[in-house]
Amino acid sequence: MKKILSLFLTLLFSTNIFAADYSHNNSMNAKLFEEIQKKSGTKITIKEAVKMALRDSYQVYTANKMKEISDEVYSQMKSSYYPYVDFNASYNRALLRAKVLNPQEDKMVEATPVNNTYTAQLQANWVLWTGGKVKNTKEYGRLQAESAEYQLRDTKTAVAKQVTQFCYLIIYASALVHVQETYLDIAKQHLDETKARYKQGLSSNLDVLTQQVRVDNIVPQVLQAEKNVELATLHLRQILDKDPEMPIYLTWTEEDLALPSTKNLQQLYNMAYEQRPELIVSKLAADIAEANYKLAKSDHYPNLSAYGNYGYNGSTIEGLPDENHYYWGANIGLQFSMPIFHGYSVSSQVKQKEMYYESAKASYENLKKNIRIQVKEAWLSLEEAKKRIESTRGVVERAQENLNSKMLRYRNGLISQLELNDAISDLNDSNLTYVQAVYDAHVALSNLNYAVGMETEDYE
Repeated sequence: MKKILSLFLTLLFSTNIFAADYSHNNSMNAKLFEEIQKKSGTKITIKEAVKMALRDSYQVYTANKMKEISDEVYSQMKSSYYPYVDFNASYNRALLRAKVLNPQEDKMVEATPVNNTYTAQLQANWVLWTGGKVKNTKEYGRLQAESAEYQLRDTKTAVAKQVTQFCYLIIYASALVHVQETYLDIAKQHLDETKARYKQGLSSNLDVLTQQVRVDNIVPQVLQAEKNVELATLHLRQILDKDPEMPIYLTWTEEDLALPSTKNLQQLYNMAYEQRPELIVSKLAADIAEANYKLAKSDHYPNLSAYGNYGYNGSTIEGLPDENHYYWGANIGLQFSMPIFHGYSVSSQVKQKEMYYESAKASYENLKKNIRIQVKEAWLSLEEAKKRIESTRGVVERAQENLNSKMLRYRNGLISQLELNDAISDLNDSNLTYVQAVYDAHVALSNLNYAVGMETEDYE
């Protein structure tokens, strides 16, 4: 089932990856891939299905929200470059006045006759230097935002791949229906021929029973193939976030089954390095680890900041203060702090971040190697499958010609029923072989598209 679900990644993506020349199936083989759904409803193409999923998918919605959050976090981190300005104001009413000890009278007296206190202050603080902490904090935020952007792209790519897998699963299942229906029709024709010969005394009752059993055994295969088409359509509606009874059906043309010519391996490797979202995210993860490492090291260095304030202070026994009961004050200054010893905690954090950075770099290099393997494996599979398609392209026609010839010979009593059934089986096997070759080619193409980093911009 897993192999079937990985079926047929979209060929429409290949316009970004492969050359534009195509090899089309011949007309007889193309009939195997004709649509079988005749129900009324909305017909959608593969491109429309992908576009619909990219618009409505919950995975894309979530990834897009994470990108928006990362963008806002980046904006927050950039704020460290600018001074902070705050305004504070207060009013205080003394219900019970504070008292102090008067040593001359040896008793408690009111500290001040003030009942009302008014204050207001405008205060500014600007970090001037932190050993690179501000700069690296901003860089960390930028890398996180960029990583979220590529995570969104990777999510879109995965959703597009999943949608097109179900689309081509429908195409593949439809082809199997055609194969089994053809097999059943020919078997029924042979049954009718056998019954006619039996009435003429040219065949035995055992021949009729044998052929009837053969027909009966094919019927479940047709029903199974038809069910697979319905199941694939159901899963397509599910990923499109549609009701299972909603009449949406896939439509396709022969162009959707065309196989493009591929670029050489080195070109494909280069495309993967430039476009594969997973690889870009891994590289950004290494850059983020480096920024964290630099942030940790900055805790070894002193901090220098400037500050200033301008404020109002007023006090009265009752009412608002007049010019004799308030004053304005202002201050400016520099603040310096130098870490001396924090119990080796800073050094330990620096070592931890350095090891995370080294691990992230190793992970990136390992992923590059694995992606090269993925690209080459998919490329080899695609080239092999295309050769099988070419070698089996005429098999169906030859099998059909052989069956026609043997059917005529059977009618003339020149061959046995067993030989005719062998010819029918050969035609069915030829159809299955050709469909399997096309299937394998598109599986390999889907893997190659994904390995080099397909684009989704054309669908949005």
